[in-house]
Amino acid sequence: MNAEEMEFSKVQKWSFSLSSLSTYFIMGAFNIWVFSFYFVAVGLPTIYIMLAFILWTIWNSINDPLIGYLSDRTHTRWGRRLPYIIIGTIPICIIEIILWIPPTGSHFITFIYLLVLLICFDTFYTCVYLFETVFPELYISIEDRAEVNTMKQVLGMIGILLSFLIPGIFIEDLTKPTGYLINGIVTSIIVGLTLFIAIKWGVKERKEFQLDHQHDFSFIQGMKYTFNNRGFILYVIVFFLYEYLVLLVGTIFPLYCKHVLHVSPFETSILLGLMLLIGLATIAIWMKLDIRIGGRKAFAFAMIAYIICTIPLLFVTSYISVLLIILFAGFGWGGMMYFVWLLIADIIDEDELKTGVRREGTYIGSSVFFMRLAMVASIITISFVFTSSGWEEYTPNPGADIILGIKLLMVVFPGIAIALSLICLYFYPFTKEYVQEIKQNMAELHMSKKERVKSN
Repeated sequence: MNAEEMEFSKVQKWSFSLSSLSTYFIMGAFNIWVFSFYFVAVGLPTIYIMLAFILWTIWNSINDPLIGYLSDRTHTRWGRRLPYIIIGTIPICIIEIILWIPPTGSHFITFIYLLVLLICFDTFYTCVYLFETVFPELYISIEDRAEVNTMKQVLGMIGILLSFLIPGIFIEDLTKPTGYLINGIVTSIIVGLTLFIAIKWGVKERKEFQLDHQHDFSFIQGMKYTFNNRGFILYVIVFFLYEYLVLLVGTIFPLYCKHVLHVSPFETSILLGLMLLIGLATIAIWMKLDIRIGGRKAFAFAMIAYIICTIPLLFVTSYISVLLIILFAGFGWGGMMYFVWLLIADIIDEDELKTGVRREGTYIGSSVFFMRLAMVASIITISFVFTSSGWEEYTPNPGADIILGIKLLMVVFPGIAIALSLICLYFYPFTKEYVQEIKQNMAELHMSKKERVKSN
């Protein structure tokens, strides 16, 4: 049995994939509600929120790639990634609770509290997110990757769905802090339980990669080599723009529903939940398209499908109309979620052929930084639009300019992000044929690695 034919049980695959439910759930709950909480419920001005996220990003620029690099160089009896995942699990669950009980004596004290928790959240979340580095390392064949990626996206969408629906149950009014705290406690419990299952029964390590921690790359050299990879540069631009779109829409959607549609948080959750359910139902279609035409073309098709479906949001104000729009937009949303993390696995495979070692930590860690950068970009965009339209501090009855700004944030800015992404995907070098060639060359490399491990 060669390296590519290593077998994994359904229990192992589903247990591993539960990590996506955990990470998508807790990050979804964070991304969607943290701005609304601190802006609407706490009353922190947008300038403080924007500054906190900018400083947070500076920390991310060091933290995310460094943790990824350190995991690449780690060697323990539990593997390279598992110790970090375990270290991050309990703190991230605690932070998910205390994030929603800030001191409110002054704007500055609240700002410092938010900044400290942002830094702590990111540090431990990056440790937990190393689950993503295990995916391309553990599942090498096209068939295994397609199957497990489907499981990951199904559970990941359920995680995002929970991040919309559960808050809708507890957050009855965006201006009242109590619901956010209850939601944080419930989220923490669910995330803790699913991470335990994923850690206990999902994480494994291939024997042929046990010596891959032995390489000559320093942190700086590794980063230079990584960012000299043309395919990776194009990918992280697409990834950044995708995350910018997701975070922008996720953050602004509660305000869109409250002030444009005039509906409750629960009805808002229903809308987002329906879009995710449609995305979930279309995963099998995207998996087949991936195999038939390749990830690059299918990803582009998903982006085009999504943005076309959302254009009517600029004009409609009826809840039923938006519900119908969301049902169609869910098709493209599902495709974007399916492909965004699948593409980087091919880049890591190619890098292994060039360097001789698997460097998932460096690549995933660098990508996570761009995820955080996208969040800051989305907050800056929102702050710019709100400030330009006279909504620096929250007031319950915004004027026509603010309503227009909310609509632009929902449709026009995401449209620009998708247009730029399509340009990058056009030049993205990982065609279906090139990916198949990489797989063939990897089989021989992994057999030689396996022999090297045996000889040691």
